[in-house]
Amino acid sequence: MLKLVSYMTPGFPVSLFEAIAEAVDAELALISDMSGPAPGSDPFADGTFDLGWICSTSFVDLALRTSTPSVKLAGIGWAPSDAACAGRPVYFSELVVPANSDARSLSDLRGTRIGCNDPVSLSGHYALRFAIDDLGESADLFAELVFTGGHMRSLERVAGGQLDAAVVDSIVLARSRQGSGPADQLRVIDRLGPWPVQPLVARNDLTQETIEHVRAALLDANRDPRMQQELQLAALDGFVETTPNHYATVREAMVRTHSL
Repeated sequence: MLKLVSYMTPGFPVSLFEAIAEAVDAELALISDMSGPAPGSDPFADGTFDLGWICSTSFVDLALRTSTPSVKLAGIGWAPSDAACAGRPVYFSELVVPANSDARSLSDLRGTRIGCNDPVSLSGHYALRFAIDDLGESADLFAELVFTGGHMRSLERVAGGQLDAAVVDSIVLARSRQGSGPADQLRVIDRLGPWPVQPLVARNDLTQETIEHVRAALLDANRDPRMQQELQLAALDGFVETTPNHYATVREAMVRTHSL
């Protein structure tokens, strides 16, 4: 049986990945304190996992930091239930502040405390650094970046007054707005992106036949009533295929800002 790991919970529902594991006939493991393998760690190289849903910055890191990459793209992602995404496998990084904040743009957050997801997160960290770099400033001098350990925690801490702002995944924010929660007390002042969604990666020596089977199983699962329900709860429209160069923009941004 295949071994699948997700680094996407609790921002995305655990039940979604349980349904995904069932669809591809895999044993599921959940890692909830990082958006991907920590720098220097690679659970795909030693065969601990065969498949993984990880942040795109982690994929770029694992694929380019060595001449013998441990992972490759499985060629599938998801399309958010966001009109701005237009059915494409892209999403945004949302810059949120308390509803009563005077801030109207990223520039207004100079010298504040900004919540970030974790060090390897694209939407909850790197996207902010890229945006500050575009202002011609250093992220480490621009503001105090506070790692909260999760998008939902970032939202809660901004709503609770412990942080001045936060940068969070647009899909997670949309999911939070489905019910009563901290998102109701916050205001978006900027959307950074769009960026490629989190990819499903496969261990590099997994056969192409196996990868094609996994991809086909997930595309077929779009028609399954249970999966449709899980996707809706996660603020997603469905699974879609991705091209081999879909993550080139992430790689280019990391190289440009010396993050790689």
